[in-house]
Amino acid sequence: MLCSHSYLKVTRRIQDNEQIYEENEQFIRMYHDRITTASEIFYLHDILDISFKNMSGRNGFLYLHTTRGVYSFFTNATPDRLIKVYQEIKQQSKR
Repeated sequence: MLCSHSYLKVTRRIQDNEQIYEENEQFIRMYHDRITTASEIFYLHDILDISFKNMSGRNGFLYLHTTRGVYSFFTNATPDRLIKVYQEIKQQSKR
């Protein structure tokens, strides 16, 4: 594993006529050939770009732009390291 970054999986449910939000911390893990999440595997050749949209402070959305569509992940920390490692791997693969 080259690096990892945490994100929050927010689930919403109704209990006793009340809306309840639950946050679970999960991780995006980057390897030499793929990025994994709790529920998906994205091979690097299928990833077109990774971006981050800051919402407030360090909170924001990490976006994986893939050949299957765009996947968003809510995070409470800027994913600078993950993006940098991804860009370095992509740059090396172009050589």
